[in-house]
Amino acid sequence: MAEWLGAAEFRVRHNGQPAHAWAVRAGHETWVYLDGAVHVLADHDDGTAALPRAPDGLSAPMPARVTLIHVATGDAVEAGAILVTLEAMKMEWQIRAPLAGTVGRIGCRVGELVQPGLPLVELT
Repeated sequence: MAEWLGAAEFRVRHNGQPAHAWAVRAGHETWVYLDGAVHVLADHDDGTAALPRAPDGLSAPMPARVTLIHVATGDAVEAGAILVTLEAMKMEWQIRAPLAGTVGRIGCRVGELVQPGLPLVELT
């Protein structure tokens, strides 16, 4: 169950707890930002939603400005570590590592406007 709060924001239950999620539509996909992770729901040819898939790289959930980069190329990071902080619609978004790894490439700069689907950080 999701309650629409306006713009792209929703109140949902996640792991039995109330949480906020943001969702944007991009072509035949819906990008959902929840609990520091981005999930992509792609439409089937018949218009029904497919199972979530992980986005290629770590991307912005919606157009946003990069306000802080917390890592450097070569850094080892733990799952859940904050990689990049974004600002969109007067909200702060933290892009977190979905798993432990090493920062292979950083695809953004502080102050840059980034778009969904473009990798901000690549982990190896």
